[in-house]
Amino acid sequence: MKFEESSISKEQRPNSEVYTKEYERIKTWLLKLFKDKNEEEIEGLYSEIQFLVSAIGEDPSIIIEKIKKGWNQEDPEEFVAIVFGATKKYIDQKIEHPEIFEEIRRERRIQRFGTIKLSELMYYSLDLQNGVAIIHVEPKGNLGFGGILKSFRDGMKELAKQAKKDERIKEIKAMSWIVASNPGLLEKAGFIVDGPMDEKTKVQHFGDEERPVSVAHMSRETLLEKYLG
Repeated sequence: MKFEESSISKEQRPNSEVYTKEYERIKTWLLKLFKDKNEEEIEGLYSEIQFLVSAIGEDPSIIIEKIKKGWNQEDPEEFVAIVFGATKKYIDQKIEHPEIFEEIRRERRIQRFGTIKLSELMYYSLDLQNGVAIIHVEPKGNLGFGGILKSFRDGMKELAKQAKKDERIKEIKAMSWIVASNPGLLEKAGFIVDGPMDEKTKVQHFGDEERPVSVAHMSRETLLEKYLG
């Protein structure tokens, strides 16, 4: 992917506060990862690197191989230096072009879940075994809060129409960082917020997501009553 000239000024670049905070956050996480050696989080690391490097149009396999060799280090700081050194330029691109990476991440999730479009920002997939419609909201950077809210309402109305025709849908679930950051909004929309997603499930479905992810649910009856009434 070819990135346009960064909108971040030169004064804001290498030593700016936003860079420093992100570098420190990543290094702290890598240090903990090396000490804990949690397999699920390690897979999350590889998934995120694959996402970042592929988004720029480069081959992530070389970097992942280099990082795998880093596990042989005895000194945790040495491991952090290897991983950070190998990924710094991709981290910088993500900081400088958040809107592009968010769009790529959104499209990637849509493809991964095999979802059906409900509105501009809202999709759903069906877990037929359990009779659950799982909704996914993937905001675009060019839409404000009002636009996101309208798209969410439009999506819920469309889902209600789909559910009325499809008796297999018994329950609706929302899984997103949006649920975690705006639980009150989901409750007003008729959902019951269940709380944070467990780490194993998060890594499985959202391995490239750094923000907390929570789950909420709604009964079929509530959906039809609230959005078809």
